[in-house]
Amino acid sequence: MDSEKSDAAPERPAISFPPNAVHLVRTNQQITMQLSQMADQKASILMGATFVVFTLAVGQARAGAGAFALPLALLATFSFLSALLAISAVLPRVGKAPPAVFRDGKDHSNILFFGRFEQMEEDEFIDAVKARMRTEEDLYETILRDTYQNGLVLARRKYRYLAYAYRLFVVGLTLTFLAFAYEMAVMWAG
Repeated sequence: MDSEKSDAAPERPAISFPPNAVHLVRTNQQITMQLSQMADQKASILMGATFVVFTLAVGQARAGAGAFALPLALLATFSFLSALLAISAVLPRVGKAPPAVFRDGKDHSNILFFGRFEQMEEDEFIDAVKARMRTEEDLYETILRDTYQNGLVLARRKYRYLAYAYRLFVVGLTLTFLAFAYEMAVMWAG
């Protein structure tokens, strides 16, 4: 029996948290989720606006806007590219689950991430979550790991692509205005 204990991973001392620690964790998780929802809403607004601008620009070009072909082409192109970036910000990635992360003989993977548990059987998932709820420290660690990884997705993907989309749209509007001003100046001079 003593040999079995020596083969197992050493037990960590229990860590206790102040009673209000849960408020910090919950607040942080709620803020992260709100930021994610805001990014999705901003992307949706930008997609709608750019599709409307794209449709109007293409419609005007097809109607024979002759003198303003360049500004309309610029507007349509930049609107379309901006919409693609906004879509990339909210497009879900579905694929293989990330590999499990083991440290100290324990699975430290994010069990709350749907990409991890969607490949598990229901009972296997329930057992894995219950194992994470055995101690207060494991419970907090699970929630914090999920919050951290959601934050990484926000920073590395959603807000990055969203920022590119908005910047590209502003550049397109600026170039469209400059091309329009140039064509107006040529028309007035001629």
